[in-house]
Amino acid sequence: MPPTSAIPGFYWVVFGWYEPLLTLLGFIGAILYPKEAHDQQAPWQTEQSTANTLPLPTLITTMQLASVVGLLGLINCFVLWTARRYLFGQPAIQEKVVSALLTPLLIGDILHLSVTLWALGDDRWNIRAWRNSGTLWVTISTGISLLVPRIAWHLGIGRYVDSRDRQTDRQRK
Repeated sequence: MPPTSAIPGFYWVVFGWYEPLLTLLGFIGAILYPKEAHDQQAPWQTEQSTANTLPLPTLITTMQLASVVGLLGLINCFVLWTARRYLFGQPAIQEKVVSALLTPLLIGDILHLSVTLWALGDDRWNIRAWRNSGTLWVTISTGISLLVPRIAWHLGIGRYVDSRDRQTDRQRK
């Protein structure tokens, strides 16, 4: 029996629930606590801002970035949920739609982790120096927790791949 979905349970949970939840929490945190969200972007820096408020352009930039993060989570939800619901039983088309979503997100994961590691300077591989920054640990661990499944999805691990599995289905008949 051919599969009915190119989005098996593991990938559905990671990209349809876990990632949107992370982005929603990031959005809410940055909207409710913009100064803290701003200051936590580089908490290892010793020249922390002592002002109680952010300059208006910085506040607006922080809020806009929070909105983009929240929007990414919503796009994930809507695209994956739509693909599963309306393309049920058409895994080849689902695969193309999900690939169109996950490819730019994979590039974003790589860029996000690269910029984070770049910003650490000489301490990027000195993991002991990270101990004072919970935000850094969350950034690196959640980044990897999304990067690895995205790579696995693109490699076809644990899911239907039309170019590979369609031929197998034909041979069965």
